Amino acid sequence: MKKIILGLALFLAIVFSNNVFAHSGATGPDGCHLNYSNGNYHCHERKILDPYKTYYYIKYQGDSYGPYSTQSTCMNAINEAKLYGAYCSTSSY
Repeated sequence: MKKIILGLALFLAIVFSNNVFAHSGATGPDGCHLNYSNGNYHCHERKILDPYKTYYYIKYQGDSYGPYSTQSTCMNAINEAKLYGAYCSTSSY
C-alpha cells in the first residue's frame, strides 16, 4: 500500500510540476549576466555598483553588455557566448 501511495505521489508531482530550466552564466557585480546558450543578457536581482571600482563591458554590434568585475571575466563571457568581433571596454556607453 505504501508503494502505491508513494508511486502515485511521485506521478502527481511529475505531472503537475512546472518545468524550470537553469541557464549558464554567473551573475556579475550588478546581478545580471549573459546566458551563454542564447546570447541573451538579463538581470535576476539588480545590485548597486561601487562607484570607485573599474568595470568592463562587452561591446558587440553597437550594444554594451555588463558590467564585469575583471577583464578576464569579460573576455570569458565573450568566448563562452561565441560573440565573434566583440571586445571588452571600460566604457559603459
